[in-house]
Amino acid sequence: MEDKNILSQNEIEKEIQLSQTQGRPANFRGRILPNLSLHERTLKTGLDLEAAIILGSIFLENTSIKGDLNLNRTIIKGVFYFGSNNLEGNLNFEEANVKGVVNLVGSKIKGDLNFQGLTINGFLSLAKTKVDGNLDFRKIKVNDSYNAGLVIKGDVYLRNASINGYLNIEKGLIEGSLDFLSAFIGKEVNLKDTIIGDSLILKQAQIQGELITQETQYKHIIR
Repeated sequence: MEDKNILSQNEIEKEIQLSQTQGRPANFRGRILPNLSLHERTLKTGLDLEAAIILGSIFLENTSIKGDLNLNRTIIKGVFYFGSNNLEGNLNFEEANVKGVVNLVGSKIKGDLNFQGLTINGFLSLAKTKVDGNLDFRKIKVNDSYNAGLVIKGDVYLRNASINGYLNIEKGLIEGSLDFLSAFIGKEVNLKDTIIGDSLILKQAQIQGELITQETQYKHIIR
């Protein structure tokens, strides 16, 4: 029996279209969505999914969003894939919970990434991602994920990423490795009180500001 509280794909699309016409962010605050999938779209406004529950995954690819993407306190029961997108505002993901991986590969973000208190099961990838603003990852948790006997390591990838601002992971927990291979960070990197279960990889990284490793824990460091 269909649950009337769960938005249909038709209702989701209608709200997106209406928000474009009215010049406001599409409002899915506190709603239940089966999933959200947008391919090769241009949205003239942002998307507001604060405190929403996504029963499946969010899959955005080659999409341009001319505003903020708000996922604060959102629960995503699948993965969050945000590949090769253009976001003209901030990506807000504070105190959210993602049961799968978070992948921002190859995206361009003009604002900040506000991921304070975000919980991820599986990896977080910012490989080849360009961010004009700052990365606030304080108290982030990136856990190993176990599924049908397979382990997805809780790694954080910043390989070939270009971040103009700072990166703050103070009091973060990364069960896998933190990988800065060939990354560019325009300001300081704060790893104070951060726990890294495996390796801290700094090979060929360009960190323009201070690298703060006070009370940072890791098994290996690779320079």
